[in-house]
Amino acid sequence: MNVPKLPWNKIIGEGALIIVAVYLAIFLEGVSQDRVARQSAHTALAQMLEEMREDRADVNEIRAEQFIRDKQYQALEKWFSNPDSIPLDSMKEAIDAIFLENRTLYPRRSAWATMVAAGQLSKLDAPDLVARLGNFYESRTARIIDNGNDFDEGLNDLGRNSVPKVWDSGNARLLTTDARELATVRNQFRYIHIGWNLWYLDALDSYGKTLDSLIFEIETYLEKNNFEMKPVE
Repeated sequence: MNVPKLPWNKIIGEGALIIVAVYLAIFLEGVSQDRVARQSAHTALAQMLEEMREDRADVNEIRAEQFIRDKQYQALEKWFSNPDSIPLDSMKEAIDAIFLENRTLYPRRSAWATMVAAGQLSKLDAPDLVARLGNFYESRTARIIDNGNDFDEGLNDLGRNSVPKVWDSGNARLLTTDARELATVRNQFRYIHIGWNLWYLDALDSYGKTLDSLIFEIETYLEKNNFEMKPVE
């Protein structure tokens, strides 16, 4: 009995085609997943850009307010040095503004935290940009938040414990003319003024310039990667 020959060439050819098809499908699936992952990373980066733009607007507003506080600190130091010259209404306005309207910057970090948690930074394929973002959020932003917290604590302590000993805010009047007590409060205001307020004005300037640079860099990156950004309002 003759045993029919198997068409090995055909079997091998078809088997090879199947293997190639399987590997091609796996490859294409990986490419598709990578594309989706990159798109998600670009979307998160665009959200970061929006947060930076909002932070930049906050920097402008807070710096303008802190500049006004600078003038009020100067006036208080002058008035406490010569209590007979104090315009009580103006002093009340200055003290109330310093303790009730003294905004500090708390930058938004949700997009950065999301990208780190989701492992999306590597999908940007932009190591220099990622390094600058890491330094910005983990160093610069962390420091400005910590310094804002320290200032809030110092100012609250001054408002709760020192100023009420010499100033009646409700009735807008001094409680003492004792030179030593007034000098103590004046020096505390001076410390807050020079040690924090003036430093913070410079810090906001520097932070704002860094934001400007990163905003431009992210806009350029997204444009090069054909990401359709929302128009700036």
